[in-house]
Amino acid sequence: MRNLLLAFILVWPSILIAQSDTTPPQKPDMVKALKQIGVNASVESTKKLAEERITNRQRVTLENIRSVNQQAKILLKRGIDTISFNKFLTAAKHSLETAKDGILHNKGTSQTQRNLDVSAAILNELYARISDKKHLLQNYSAKVTSLNFQIDSLISDPSLYTFPDDSADVVHHAKRMLVTAMEMSPIDSALNKATTLIEEQQLKTDLLLFDINSTREDIDIYSSHLASQSFSNEFPFLWQDPIFSRPLKDIIRFSIAKETILLRFYMEDHLIRILFMFLLLTGSWYFFKSLRKQLQAAAQQQYPNAGLVTVHPLAVSVVITFSIFQFLFANPPFIFNFVLWLATVISLAIIFRNYISVYWQRFWIFITLLFILAGIDNMILQASRPERYFTLLISITGSIYITTLLISKKKAELKEKKILYFITIFLLFEISSSLLNLFGRFNIAKALMISGYVSLIMGIVFLWVIRLIDEGLVLASSIYRQPSRQLFYLNFERVGQRTPPIFYIILAVGWLLIVARNFYHLRIYSASVNNFVTMERTIGDYKYSIAGIFIFIFVLFCSLFLSRLVSYFASEQDTSGVSNKRGKTFSLGSWILVIRIIIITTGLILAFAAAGIPIDKFAIIIGALSVGVGLGLQGLVNNLVSGLIISFERPVNVGDVIEINGNFATIKSIGFRSSIARSIDGANLIIPNGDLLSQQLTNWTMHNHLRRCHLTVGVAYNTEIDQAKLLLIEILKADERILTTPAPDVFFKEFGSSSIEVELIYWIRDLKEYLPVRSDTISKVFNAFRKENITIPFPQQDIHIKNNPGSKNEEMAEGNEG
Repeated sequence: MRNLLLAFILVWPSILIAQSDTTPPQKPDMVKALKQIGVNASVESTKKLAEERITNRQRVTLENIRSVNQQAKILLKRGIDTISFNKFLTAAKHSLETAKDGILHNKGTSQTQRNLDVSAAILNELYARISDKKHLLQNYSAKVTSLNFQIDSLISDPSLYTFPDDSADVVHHAKRMLVTAMEMSPIDSALNKATTLIEEQQLKTDLLLFDINSTREDIDIYSSHLASQSFSNEFPFLWQDPIFSRPLKDIIRFSIAKETILLRFYMEDHLIRILFMFLLLTGSWYFFKSLRKQLQAAAQQQYPNAGLVTVHPLAVSVVITFSIFQFLFANPPFIFNFVLWLATVISLAIIFRNYISVYWQRFWIFITLLFILAGIDNMILQASRPERYFTLLISITGSIYITTLLISKKKAELKEKKILYFITIFLLFEISSSLLNLFGRFNIAKALMISGYVSLIMGIVFLWVIRLIDEGLVLASSIYRQPSRQLFYLNFERVGQRTPPIFYIILAVGWLLIVARNFYHLRIYSASVNNFVTMERTIGDYKYSIAGIFIFIFVLFCSLFLSRLVSYFASEQDTSGVSNKRGKTFSLGSWILVIRIIIITTGLILAFAAAGIPIDKFAIIIGALSVGVGLGLQGLVNNLVSGLIISFERPVNVGDVIEINGNFATIKSIGFRSSIARSIDGANLIIPNGDLLSQQLTNWTMHNHLRRCHLTVGVAYNTEIDQAKLLLIEILKADERILTTPAPDVFFKEFGSSSIEVELIYWIRDLKEYLPVRSDTISKVFNAFRKENITIPFPQQDIHIKNNPGSKNEEMAEGNEG
């Protein structure tokens, strides 16, 4: 277009000159010339436009190449550290070879279930960790491949190889391509090298995973074989010569290696839970130490039986925390549980010192030593003749000792009589273990041996856990009578002084689970049940499982239970205001409803998420139901919304004294739909939350508990009123329950029909003192007035009968007088 305009500018003057000549212009030649000029200009413009487009595309492509080149640099800098990755693979191969020992190498006469279990756990952990590494390699490889593809597609752009007609432009374009090529050359080589390294690492990873899977399959075969031959003689009788012999030193060496690897893996995977367990241990220790400080600060004669929780706070915290928290670890290895149990039994031995009799202290020490030996024996993973003798010795020693204990008369000295049940179970297990070990049933014999000691030790521990919790609650409820910020406003009087019965059931179930972990058959049955409940089922397009339904119900139940627990533990005494240093008040009661709503809402969301239920499929149904709920349940919705407004706006709070419909009551709780208030008569009033906002409500303790009181008394007209006023003021000032600021005062109110009415005005600290102070004041006024001869006139009227003069009645009266 610009060329066409230029042509017209150049040609137009000649056209004007031609038109000014006398000879008529040749119109066809002129038109033809103009057309040719237009065609030439159009062709030139189109060509120039095409060149500009190609140039722009070249620039954009080169910029994109540089951008991808920069991304490749960043990716290569953040690439996988091959040195650390190779170290990881080397360590994994070493762990794999260790896991194979005693199973694929040095098999022995028969496998042991403990060795198979520990090795399977190591292999599962190795498979999970190597799979994660493989996933990282795949992601890294996908990114490298994507960058290579982008570079190749950009380089293959035909516009890069189209050169302009102008030689200067050709040189400029060639220089730009040369610079880009120089920048790309090292990155291209690095990407190719990275691709090769990734392929090598992936090959190593795949081979290692294949080896792990093969070993896992062999372990599954061995485990199934052992399960089918549990009560068969796997080994020769104990008095027969062994078929296979391996040095005990080698067995101990690889057993320690396997147990150490498994413990390290488990602690790395559950580090957060372990830290949380020790955090709870610290909190429990702090709580029991605070109990001891409170006892030391108070008069100790009030608590002659302080209990064990204040004598050994750290040991008590270890026993309670480790005993309860062990159930929060999923499938822990035996060595991990053994460490927790060992710390627990040692702490319990410290607690028993100077508390139980010497005989039972020796019993606990001896059983603890046998338990330690049994635990060490259980961590030996391959059978040998010396270990079989050692196992038999532990079982027989425990059986003989427990038998002599049952025969003795020391049972009366037991602090917990229920221990005898666990002693009897222990004796049955150990006798059975001894017999089975003699006749070559080593796996079941070893399981019975360790189960007997675990059942006895953990049974005693759990009984003392309940006892120690009881003692802690008794002390807490007697010391912390008022909730405080130091203990998160927990009301121990609501908690009670005894452990809830459900706690016994939970610990009993936990004891059964701990004992059952040592038996492979029970684990097989539990696995079958687990497969049944986790199997996916379909209804239409929706997939579900029984486990998902149970999880949904369980999480929702826990959230509702926690919500009720928060409400139940909320303080009922002095919750309307706990003073702090600044003289302000901390109000907890009004936030209980908000906390409960947050807990329930969070629990509902977690229940849907944990069960895998898609919330979007219920959105339409919930939207349709919400219309019906809004129309049909207006009153309910009004009360629910009013409850939220009360929680945030706080016109009333838990513990406030209110007056509604002429009745006085104290707010005890604020619920979702209604609030509960206790009247002065002791009755519980259920007040809808909507009524608390819609009706006229008097809150006597919204900001403070002060109240102004009025008392009216009458004095006779012949009284020295100044003397009476001074007397009344002295009576008011003499009562310590009446505030001096504002000062009490006396006013003459009015002239009554039979007396001068005097009004006493005074302030009291709490509304609860209103009736006692008023009663005492009336009594003091009455006695003082009687002593000073001041009359309190009672209402009286004089009736004057006046007769009309000349009436008939008067005449009759005069006649009678005469």
